[in-house]
Amino acid sequence: MLSPFDSSTSPNSRKGFTLPVVLVVMAGLLILAVGLLLMVTIERKTARSFVDLERANLAAEAGLQEVQAILRRETANDDFLVIQSVPSSPIQSGKEPAPHLFIARANPENSPPAYAYQPLFSHLEKPDPTATIKTPDLAGLTGNADQGIDFTALPYFDNVRVTWINITDENNLVVSRYAYWVEDLQSRVDPSKAGNSKGAGGNHARAEWPFPAPGLNPEPPSDTEAALNQIALYAIDPEANETNQMQTAKTLRKNRDILVSPDSILATAEIPPPLARLRAEDPATQGKIGDLTNVKARAIERGLVVGTRPYQELPLVPYINGIDPSVVGKPKLNLNKLLTQDRATAVDEMAAFINKAFPSFQQRKGGFPDDYVKTLAANALDYADEDNLPTLLEGVYRGIDSYPLTSELVLKVEYKNMTVSEGRQYLNFNIKLFAELYNPSNIDISGSARLSYEVALKVSPIGTGTGSPPFDSPLLLDEPTASNHELEKNGEGYWTKPLVISLRAGEYKCFQFAEVTYNIDQGTVTSNPISDDTPFNLEEDRGASGSSLFWNDTLVERQQGVVRQQGFIYGVTNGQRTGGYLVGEKSKRKSKNHLPGLRYEEPTSGDYGNTGDPRISHYMNRDKNTPLFENAYPENSSPNRRNIGLRIYKDDSTTKPKVYARMLPSEWPDGGHDSEVGDWKPGTSDNTEITDSKFIFPYNPASKHHAIQRISNRGYFLSATELGHVFDPIMFAPIFENSAQTTSFWNTHIMPDGVSSWPDAKSLTPNTRNMLYGGGNTLRIGRPEHPAFDVPGDMGKQAIGLLDLFHTGQPLITDETLRTGPLINIDGHVNINTASRDALRLLAAGKLVMDPALAMISSNSHAPAPIMAPLTELLELDAPMNDILADKIADAVIASRPYGSTSGLALATDPDGVQIFGNRHQYPDGDKLQWNDSAAEEVFGRVYQSSTVRSRNFRVWVVAQAITPSNSTGESVQILSEVRKTHTIHTDPAIRNPDGSINLQKFNVSITSTNEF
Repeated sequence: MLSPFDSSTSPNSRKGFTLPVVLVVMAGLLILAVGLLLMVTIERKTARSFVDLERANLAAEAGLQEVQAILRRETANDDFLVIQSVPSSPIQSGKEPAPHLFIARANPENSPPAYAYQPLFSHLEKPDPTATIKTPDLAGLTGNADQGIDFTALPYFDNVRVTWINITDENNLVVSRYAYWVEDLQSRVDPSKAGNSKGAGGNHARAEWPFPAPGLNPEPPSDTEAALNQIALYAIDPEANETNQMQTAKTLRKNRDILVSPDSILATAEIPPPLARLRAEDPATQGKIGDLTNVKARAIERGLVVGTRPYQELPLVPYINGIDPSVVGKPKLNLNKLLTQDRATAVDEMAAFINKAFPSFQQRKGGFPDDYVKTLAANALDYADEDNLPTLLEGVYRGIDSYPLTSELVLKVEYKNMTVSEGRQYLNFNIKLFAELYNPSNIDISGSARLSYEVALKVSPIGTGTGSPPFDSPLLLDEPTASNHELEKNGEGYWTKPLVISLRAGEYKCFQFAEVTYNIDQGTVTSNPISDDTPFNLEEDRGASGSSLFWNDTLVERQQGVVRQQGFIYGVTNGQRTGGYLVGEKSKRKSKNHLPGLRYEEPTSGDYGNTGDPRISHYMNRDKNTPLFENAYPENSSPNRRNIGLRIYKDDSTTKPKVYARMLPSEWPDGGHDSEVGDWKPGTSDNTEITDSKFIFPYNPASKHHAIQRISNRGYFLSATELGHVFDPIMFAPIFENSAQTTSFWNTHIMPDGVSSWPDAKSLTPNTRNMLYGGGNTLRIGRPEHPAFDVPGDMGKQAIGLLDLFHTGQPLITDETLRTGPLINIDGHVNINTASRDALRLLAAGKLVMDPALAMISSNSHAPAPIMAPLTELLELDAPMNDILADKIADAVIASRPYGSTSGLALATDPDGVQIFGNRHQYPDGDKLQWNDSAAEEVFGRVYQSSTVRSRNFRVWVVAQAITPSNSTGESVQILSEVRKTHTIHTDPAIRNPDGSINLQKFNVSITSTNEF
C-alpha cells in the first residue's frame, strides 16, 4: 500500500492525471475517430456535436475513475479519517459555504504521528502534513477563477469551488477537463435505520434502565430491528418534542419501502410541493439563501440521507496524542473475548494493554495501595460476567461484583455474673457479633456469608477498676472450659458458621453471625472473694482485630484493623456511680459499633470522617495505622438502612454540614441518590440489638434505583461505554477552595461554607495522594474528568481514553464468534467529523431514561425522618438544548472537531469552553441536579454508539467539459460540450482476512447509482 506521504499519489504531481486514465481516454478518442470516418453520410455538424459530447463524457468518466482510485488507495485500511474544511467566507453572499472533504491518515512512524491530508475534491496542491489532526486550510487548494469552476451541488449550500484537471492531446493542447467534489453520505442519518415506534401511541422510545448501553437497540439485529433504531428520528421536525413527537418520523417509517435514493426523502416524508427556496436570508427561521422555505423540509434535507450501505470495520487504536506509539494502529482488545478467558489471564492482559498505551494512567490511583490498573480490569470483568463473585488476587486486586459488603459491625459484650466452681472463681460473660450487610448493586442476590471472628479483647485484672495494662487474661477460644461457641477454626483464625441470606438491590439487612460465652478463670477463692459488682475492663491492642467477609466461600472484603476502646463492665448494684458510669442494669452491657468506609482513626489528628462508601473500606488501613474507629452505640447505629448518626441531626444546624457518621451518595464526587432512613428511632440502651424487630425497615422497591454500584452480570459487554460504571478506587485527600477550608475540614469534619459535596481529585502531588480518603467514584466516561487527570491535549490519565483501547465486537448477535471477534458493524453510523447539525441533534435528543430517580434538590436543608437528606423532587430531563432538541450538543460537537477518534466527543465544549457532555451545569439550576453516573453519561453514550470518524459511503459530483484545443484554460476557452453527473460510491471491505484485516484482492470500490445534475 502506498504511503500517505508519497508525493506520487497526488493528482497534482502531474499536469493531467494518472496514466491508466489517460489510456482510457485516448482509446476512447481513437474509437471516436474511427467511428467518425465511418459516418460519411451524417451531417458534419451533428457528428462534431456527438464527438464533443462523448469527449465530455469520457472526461467525466476520467474524473470518476480518479476519485475511485483515490478512495481505493486511501480507504483500503481501517485507520483513515474523513474530515472536512469549510471556506472562511461564501462565494455568494448569504449562502452557507459548502464543506470540502479530506481523507486524513497518520504516519505511525512519527511520534506524535503526523497526519497527511488527501483532498476529496479536485485541487492544486495537498495541504502540508501536521503533527496533530486539524482542519486543513482551503486557501490555495482550489485556485482562482481561471484555474477552477464554481458549481452548485447541494442547493442549500453555496457553490463548491474546485480546480480543473486538464486532459491534453498528442500536441499537448488541452482538449477536455473535469472537476469533482465529493459529498460524505454518512454526514446525515439514514431514516431507514433510525427511529422506532415502541413507545405509547407509536411514538419513539429509547431503551430505559436497566439496559446498560444508551443508544443501542436492545433487540438482536434483524430486518425489523436496526441496531441504531434508538436514534431520535422524530427530532428531525423542529416543532417536535418528547411529549408531542409530531407525524414526520412516523410517516418516514411508514414509507420506508420507497426510500430508494438520496432524492426520495422529501417525497417519503410526504412533504407537499411546491418546495420553494429562500432567495434572501431569513433570520426568523435562521435560513440561508437556497434553504427550503418549509423549515421541516429543510431539516429533512439537511439531516437525512438514503442509501448508506453497511460494512464491517476492524477497530484500531487511533493515532492521537497521549497514546504510546507502540500501540497506535494495533487492533483494540475485545472486552467480550477477555470475558471468555481464564480470569487471571484476562486481568493481566487488559491491565498490560492499558499500561502500555497509557504509561501514566496508574498515577490516577493516588494513595490506593493495590495494583490500580489490575483492580480496574477486575472491576470491569466482574461488572459484566454472570456470577456474583469477585475476581481476586489477595493484595493485588479485587473486583466489585454483585455481592454484599459490610455496612456496620457491632460487638455486644454482656456481663452475666461471677461464679465459684470447685474452689475457683470465674468471670462469666458472652459476646455477640452482628453485621449489617449491604447489597450495593442493582441486582438481587442470594448466597452464603460468613465473617471472621477476630475479637482480641483482654480482661484486666479484677479489682483494679482502672483498666491499666498489663492485660493478663486473654479470651481463649480453643479451650472448651474457657469458652463455648460454634465457631469454625481455619488455620490460625476462627470463622462464623455460614448464613444463607438474600438481599434485594440496594437493600440493607442485619444479621447475628456468632455468639460466644466466656468463663474466665480468676483464680482460687480467697477469704475476701471478688464481689459480683466489681468492675472489670475489656480492651484490645490498637487495631489488633479486624473483619473479613466471605461470600460463597470467597473472600470479598477485609477490614484491616478495628479499634475497640476500653470498656467498663459492671455487676448489678444500687445505682451508684463508679468511675463516671452509672452502675446498674445498663452497665452490664457494652456494645461497640463500627462503620466501614465511614469513620477511621488517624494517629496524629484523631478520628476522621470518610465518604461512607463501603466499596473503599477493603483498601483502608493497609499500613495498619488508620483502623476503623469505634462509634457511639446506639446513637450512631442505623440498623437495616444506610448509615446515619442521629446525633448530628440533633446537634447540628438544618444544613447538616458534618460528614462523619453519615453515608450520603448525593454528596459523593460522582453523585448518586440517598436511600430513605425510614421512621427510625434508635434504641435507648446497649441492651437493644441491631437485629431487634423494632428496627426492621420494609424494603422499598425504589432502593434498586439508589444502589451505588451499577452491575450488568449479562455475561457480555454491549458497549465499551459501560466501563463508565466501573468502580474507581482513587484515593486523594479532599481539597476545597483554599487550604484553610481543607484544614478546617480535617479537624472538624464539617463541609466548608457553600460546599455541599466531596470535591474532585484536584492534584497529583504527594500531599494529596492519601490512603485515608476514598469512595464515591466510578470511571468518568462521557462526563467531565477529575481536574487532576484532565491535561489538555493528553489523554494519558483520562478514563475516556479506555474507549480507544477496547471494543465489544458485535454484541447483539448471539453468535459467540462474532461477539468475541475482531470486527464491529457500521450500519447507519454518522461521521461526527462531517455530520450536519440536524443529524447530530437526532443522535442526542430525547428524555434521559437511565436514572429513574433523577431529581432536583428542592431544599439544601436536610429533612427529618424518613429522608434525613436534602429534599428532592423527581425530574424529567432532556439532552441539553437551547431552542430545539439537543442543539447545544450539536453545536458543541461541530465546534470541537475534527476528531481523531469517537472518544474525543467527550471533550466537546460549548462556546464558553465548558465541557458539554455529562455536565450538569449545562442545565438550569444544575447545582441542584441529583443524578447517578448512568444519567450523567447517557447522552454521550447515545451519540457515541451512533458515531464514527470515517465514511465508506460517498457521492461524487463531477463536471466535465470538452473545449476547443488550447494552451490556456482561462475564461476565453470555448466550451463545446458539458456533462454533470453524480455517482454514489461504496468502498466495500467485503470478506476480510481471519484476523479482521482487509483482503485487498476482495476490496471493492463500487458505484451503486449514477444520475445527472
